[in-house]
Amino acid sequence: MRPLVLWLVGCTLPFAAAFGSLFPDSAIVDGARFPKMGEHRTTYKVFFKLYDAALFAAADATANDVLARDCAFRIEFRYLRSIPKATILKSAHHMLRKNLSPEILESIAQPTERLHASYRSVKRGDKSSLTYTPGDGTTFAINDQPLVTIPGKEFAAHYLQIWLGERPISTALRDHLLAR
Repeated sequence: MRPLVLWLVGCTLPFAAAFGSLFPDSAIVDGARFPKMGEHRTTYKVFFKLYDAALFAAADATANDVLARDCAFRIEFRYLRSIPKATILKSAHHMLRKNLSPEILESIAQPTERLHASYRSVKRGDKSSLTYTPGDGTTFAINDQPLVTIPGKEFAAHYLQIWLGERPISTALRDHLLAR
């Protein structure tokens, strides 16, 4: 039985490789075409598919540019099941505490509250995005409807640690998004 379970798990992991890409090769962001840097399917306890995610960045951007917030980029999520707002916020708070010092958490508390107030429960088929634009800040959208923009590079540098930081929600997600 154990070899069968391992085989089944192994069959589900390379889904994108076997069936093609999860996202298109590029996205239009503020009128510009951004190539896809990477993508990943996130699961919980192997069998529960949560969401697909992709990172789109300015054409000449590198992973280091994205990590330094020196270029425009978008992280896009497509939800594969319903997730209550409370669960999303609990996860975000946990990951922020895991990645940031109490002082930094305090410094971004107000903008984080503004962003989290705009979050909603999502259902299968919904999509959301976080788009960082130098000089403008981070815009959160659900189903292509911008809900809030948080100004500043500092907020983006700290909040996006959830997915792109040293201790992200998933190292596989981070590494696939950054094409490592």
